[in-house]
Amino acid sequence: MTAMTFQQLEQDVLRPDLCTVCGACQLACPAGVIGFDGLTPVLTADSWTAADCGECTDCLTVCPGADPGTPATEERLFRRTRTPAERWTGIFDEVVAGHSLDPVVFEASASGGSLTALLQTAMAAFGVTVVLSMGRDADEPWRAAPALVRDPAALAGTAQSTYQLAPYLGALRPVMLHEPDAKVAMSGVACHIQAMRKLQAMDTEAGRWARDHVVLLVEPACSSSTRPEGTAAVITQRAEVPLESVVRLRYREGEYPGDIGIRTADGQDHRVAFWQAVRDFAGNKTHRCLSCGDWMSGLADVSVSDGDPNIFAASVQGGDQDKHGRVFIRTETGRKAMAEGFARGLLTHRPVDLAGLNLGLERKRNRRASYEESGKPVPLGPLPHYREELDIIPDEQLIAAPAEGEHA
Repeated sequence: MTAMTFQQLEQDVLRPDLCTVCGACQLACPAGVIGFDGLTPVLTADSWTAADCGECTDCLTVCPGADPGTPATEERLFRRTRTPAERWTGIFDEVVAGHSLDPVVFEASASGGSLTALLQTAMAAFGVTVVLSMGRDADEPWRAAPALVRDPAALAGTAQSTYQLAPYLGALRPVMLHEPDAKVAMSGVACHIQAMRKLQAMDTEAGRWARDHVVLLVEPACSSSTRPEGTAAVITQRAEVPLESVVRLRYREGEYPGDIGIRTADGQDHRVAFWQAVRDFAGNKTHRCLSCGDWMSGLADVSVSDGDPNIFAASVQGGDQDKHGRVFIRTETGRKAMAEGFARGLLTHRPVDLAGLNLGLERKRNRRASYEESGKPVPLGPLPHYREELDIIPDEQLIAAPAEGEHA
């Protein structure tokens, strides 16, 4: 008997632990019956079972968990696919060092705020009225949650890296249904961008809406995200703070590259060294994140990586880099956004040299290679049938704890 569509999603993606928690299935489902139980997609209508679902294949088609669909999207965006030399960076026209010129955004940001400045530019120059960004849950402020931002000034509140998984793209469903004429910009890590590009290629109501109304996609580089339990462990075990007392959380608080900043209901601020949190996060990741083949999707209009290529070492020893991001400009829309942001005084940029090691990328490369050798199910990479040959360095070696007294 042929499996129905949600059963097939369970078989191909959920059971092999290949779900990215991107939320695209929730956004794309025509019947609106897919939701999330924590980090797991589920059917939410009492009258539906997995066997009832089968009139369309939209949730499977849009899902980037097993197949991010990179080559097909690159053909649409760039009229070619990437070469092996572009395997980890994707196709881009130019890379620059950039940062926001808004002191509030710059201060709030993890690496200079160029990504946030581009979202502000979209609101100022592209007629965007809604921005999807990652924020915090209103009831549990330590927990990540998607935020729909309508005020450019309010984007400073989401101008931070968020090292935590949360269902994301489904937050756009109310916009699609109730504000169908709204123009949308979004930030998102590789799997979010891949899913949105797959949706934009679909000849469905949701696909047509995404194609016409999601007008700017920007992404931060992602070494991998973490289950909420990883953040909870840092708060309760490192900072020794009860979760229920947390009223504010920042992952890159204070002097660059920043620490974990936790504020409690009694007004006290608690700090955990970023390098310690990175090590704690390593034990709280999904198989899909660990086996991911993308540092950046390469499919956003603009991608941004941290300006300091080794913020782990900077957290241990103290950094000597100024706060900025490396901005990869990929599409004509991305070039226009950068030009408008510069012209409107929202961001600045200068030439940058990409030479040298980037720790986040090296962690991703080595983990991916180890999972390719493991024989376990892994998502497709951006180059079909291509496997990178390297002498694998274990992740625990790349983020080894400093010797006693070594850290600042």
